Amino acid sequence: MSSTIVSTGTVLTLVIGLGIAVAYLHFMWRALRGAIRTRDQPDGGRDRYARSFLGAIVAVVGSSAAVTAYGWGPALLYVGPALALLSAAAVTLCLREEANSSAAPSAAE
Repeated sequence: MSSTIVSTGTVLTLVIGLGIAVAYLHFMWRALRGAIRTRDQPDGGRDRYARSFLGAIVAVVGSSAAVTAYGWGPALLYVGPALALLSAAAVTLCLREEANSSAAPSAAE
């Protein structure tokens, strides 16, 4: 019998999740500061997130596939957490783009 409390996959998922959480909070804070700083400026009206609806559909289909995949074998247990991490990473990348775009005008001043 193994004396391991948690599996290597669980530890890896936790470490990656913590990294994504730290990046998410960092970029969220930067994006919020940029939004507050530029709240009185007119919006350019450019939709930079036109594919977000498609991403949401992919996430829903992927989630249902992850639940189904577990029935095919216990090794596929980590498909669900991997999709959750990828979804959080995608939101983090959007926040990074928003933070960088709102920081760009202030650098030119």
